[in-house]
Amino acid sequence: MITRVSTAQPAAEATKAPPARRRIAGLDAFRGCLVVLRILVGSQVWGLASSVMLHAEGFGLTVADLVFPGFLFIMGLAIPVSMSVFLRSPASHDAGERPDRHAHLLRIVRRAGLLYVIGAFLGAYPFLPEALEHLRFTGVLQRLGIVYLVVSLLYVTCAWSLLPAGGTRGRGGRLLARTFLLGGFPLLCMAFWVVSTYTFHNPWPECVGVRGLVAECSLEAYVDTSLWGVEHNFDGARFDPEGVMSTWVAVVNCWAGLVVGMDVVRNRARYRTTGGVRRRVALLIACGTGCAVAGLALGLVIPIGKHLWTPSYALVTVGIMTVGFGLVLLVFDGELWPKADEPAGVGGASAGRLSRAVRRGFGPVGDTLVALGRNPLFFYVLSELVIITLNHIPVRYHGGEESLWTVGAELGLASWMPGPLASMVWALLWLLLFYVPIARLLMARGWYIRV
Repeated sequence: MITRVSTAQPAAEATKAPPARRRIAGLDAFRGCLVVLRILVGSQVWGLASSVMLHAEGFGLTVADLVFPGFLFIMGLAIPVSMSVFLRSPASHDAGERPDRHAHLLRIVRRAGLLYVIGAFLGAYPFLPEALEHLRFTGVLQRLGIVYLVVSLLYVTCAWSLLPAGGTRGRGGRLLARTFLLGGFPLLCMAFWVVSTYTFHNPWPECVGVRGLVAECSLEAYVDTSLWGVEHNFDGARFDPEGVMSTWVAVVNCWAGLVVGMDVVRNRARYRTTGGVRRRVALLIACGTGCAVAGLALGLVIPIGKHLWTPSYALVTVGIMTVGFGLVLLVFDGELWPKADEPAGVGGASAGRLSRAVRRGFGPVGDTLVALGRNPLFFYVLSELVIITLNHIPVRYHGGEESLWTVGAELGLASWMPGPLASMVWALLWLLLFYVPIARLLMARGWYIRV
C-alpha cells in the first residue's frame, strides 16, 4: 500500500547509457537534511534532552519547531516537480502532453488519503486498547495529507495562469488566478486565522471574556473538542496542536514550497548550470531573508508559536526553509560539492571549488544526505515505529519500570555523561548506525519508496 519500488539499472548499463539530463541534487539533499533533523529531534530522550531539541512550551522557537514546517515545505516543493506537465507550454500540450486532470486529481486524492491513513495507523500503533479508545483524528501525517490535498488542488486549478497567454482572451481570469495562486491564497489563510482568533467568543464558562492567544479557549480547541471530544485530542486535552483550525495557516508553509518548486520547474534549464543556480540561489536567499524578517516583525504583535501555528511562526519558518534550500542548492548544484551520482575523482570530484582532500573527506556526507532525501516519508514512518515500539517495551530499572528506549540511553550514555549530551549522542548513534545504512542500501539498489 505504501511503496512503489523501482530498481536502478546495473552499473555497466548505466555507464553505457548516461542520464539524458542532470538531476538537481540539492532537492534530494535538502530533503535529506530535514530527515536528519527529524531523526535527531524525534530520537531525543525525555528527561535528558536539551530544551532546544524539544518543542517550545507556549511561544518561542526551537530546533524541534523547524521539523514539521520543513516537511510541509518539501512536500510543496515536490508538487510541481512531480506534476510539471501543468507548467509546460501549450505547444507541448498540442504534441500530445496535455495534462490528464482527472488522472492527476485521482492521484492527489489517493495520496492525501494514504497519508491520512498512515498517520492514523501510527496513532493507533501498537494497537493497545487505550490507544484505540483515544485514537487521534488529527496528527502530523494527517495534517500533511490535508495540506497536500489543498495545495495540490490549488496548483492543478491555477497553474495554467503562469503559462504564456495566447492572446487577450481570458486575460482577466488569468490575472485573477495568478494573483490568487501567488499571493491571495496565503493572505486569505492568514487573515482567516487572525479574524477567527481575535473575534471568537468561546461559550465555555471558564473561557468567558477570554479571547486571543489562549490555546485552551481558542476556536481550535472549541472546534476539535466539539467534533470528537477531548478523549481524541492530544494528551486528552481540550487543545490539540495539530487541530483543524491551525491547519489553515500550516497550508502557507506548503504553499511556499510550491512557489519555490514552480520556480525550479519553470527555470529548470537555469538550475542545471552553475551560474544559473547561483543567480536563483541569490534570489531565494533574498526572498527567504525578507520573509523571516517580516515574520519577526509580525512576532512583535502576534507571538511566534508552533502550538497555535501563528502567522508569524509560519513566516519565520518559511524564511528559514527558503534560505536553507538556497544554501543547499548552492553547495550541491553550485559546484561546491561532488555530485552524489558521480564517482570520486570523476566529474563531480574534480568540478568543485573545495580542495580535493576536503571533497574526499566530506563527499560521503553529501551522498548520505541525498540517500536519506530520496525516501523521506519512509524514514519518518520508520523512525516513528522504532521509537514507539521501544517506548512500549517495559524494563525493570532502579526498582521501577521504564521503557527500553529510556533505559538504553541512561545505562549506555547518561550514566557517564551529562543528560543533554547523552540524549544527543543517543540520537546520533541511531542515525549513523541504523538509518544511514538503510538509506545507503536503498540508494544502492535504486529503491524509491513513495505513496
